[in-house]
Parts: sequence; structure tokens; C-alpha cells
Amino acid sequence: MFGLEFGQAPPQVELARLKQAPALNPNYNMVIKYLDCLNRLADHYIPLGNLAAWLIEVQLLIQKLQKRVYSRIHLTPVERKSLLNFATYWRNMTRPPYNMGRPEAQIVMITLIEFAQR
Repeated sequence: MFGLEFGQAPPQVELARLKQAPALNPNYNMVIKYLDCLNRLADHYIPLGNLAAWLIEVQLLIQKLQKRVYSRIHLTPVERKSLLNFATYWRNMTRPPYNMGRPEAQIVMITLIEFAQR
């Protein structure tokens, strides 16, 4: 679905770099890059039955977004739209192997939607 392009780092490596950043800087589109990594990571984790591990990565994104907002660096309109699209897309993926109809998946996606709408 969200495959690698030529010369692109694996999603785990790119995600590790983004996690090390002190804040998700809006000037560098870090939220959008983070969402792209999560989409690509879903192709690796979810079909293998690692939905819980992927949801933990999404929760880490929510934590980083909370830190950023508490630092008074608000989400840009583009970031809000990207977060809403991401959460809505994955929330509606209820067919196997993505099975986002599970309660824990719905809770994480609803939390992300609520956060993006503030």
C-alpha cells in the first residue's frame, strides 16, 4: 500500500529519527513525515499481527503532539487536516488484515481525531 521509494530509509529507521527530535517542528513538516512513516510501518506490522505495536507508535505520536501543543506550538491547518485524514482513514479500515474495528484501535484513532480538532 505505502511502499518504499528508491533510496528511502525503512520506516523504522525514519521513525527512530523523528522520535529523537525534541519537538515535531512545523517548519520541517515533521508531523506529515511522521504520519507517512506510520502508514508505511502499518504495511510491515499489521499483516503480521502486530496491531498493538503499531498502535503504540500512534500513541507516541499523540504524546509528541501533546508536548508540542503544551509548548505553545499549535498545529497548523495542514497538520490538522493530515491528522484528521490519517485517523479517519485508519478508523474505517475494518477489513482484515487491518481490522481497526477492535476497541483498542478505535480508542486510539478517536483520541487522535479529538486532538486534531482542538
